[in-house]
Amino acid sequence: MLIIWDFDGVICDSDNIWAENWRKLLNSEKGIDLSEQETRKLLIGISERDKARRLEMHFSGLSIDDDFKNKLNELHDFGMKNLLVLTEGIRDIFEDKRFKQCIATGGNQYQNDTKNHTVGIDKYFTAANCFTADMVTRGKPDPEIFLLAAEKMQVPVTDCVVIEDSLDGIRSGKSAGMKVFAFCGATANNNREYKQKCREAGADEVFDDMKALHEALISLAV
Repeated sequence: MLIIWDFDGVICDSDNIWAENWRKLLNSEKGIDLSEQETRKLLIGISERDKARRLEMHFSGLSIDDDFKNKLNELHDFGMKNLLVLTEGIRDIFEDKRFKQCIATGGNQYQNDTKNHTVGIDKYFTAANCFTADMVTRGKPDPEIFLLAAEKMQVPVTDCVVIEDSLDGIRSGKSAGMKVFAFCGATANNNREYKQKCREAGADEVFDDMKALHEALISLAV
């Protein structure tokens, strides 16, 4: 069995860090004040490339230019190196040799490598089992990145379990023909309303605790 991990919102409670960087810069550089609803719709659970595309489609005349991207990357770089904390209980799953494991993330390779190093999981996840947004042409909710992960890890999609926190990620995993466990332990997601949205998006199970999720994975692997 292959576990395919999303990073932001699952391995680390980090979605709000990147979203806040976008919100700050959009306000200071473009005069745009995003609502909470717009933030979740436009900035959570997708690649940086797709965030820019969605914003430019949502706000007429908006251009996410190179100067904006450079300033954003500086903010992200600080966050990746200084603000990340590994989700409680997840290391026990990484240590479990009963499963194959990999990461499939909306971040690019540099971002993924930096994040993994910061939280000390680069001994579990290397270039051989990390799949990033710059390896595919279509981001979530398209299933391309999960299908790539299964192919490279040489595991049938029916033997894969995706661990996701975003609705687009859940839809992506289900479109790939995989079982999907939604993890809602992150600050913004740990509420009844969002858990119900995850179920409606197709999640097979919903968890807010890594110990319970680990037990469910063990049951599947038996």
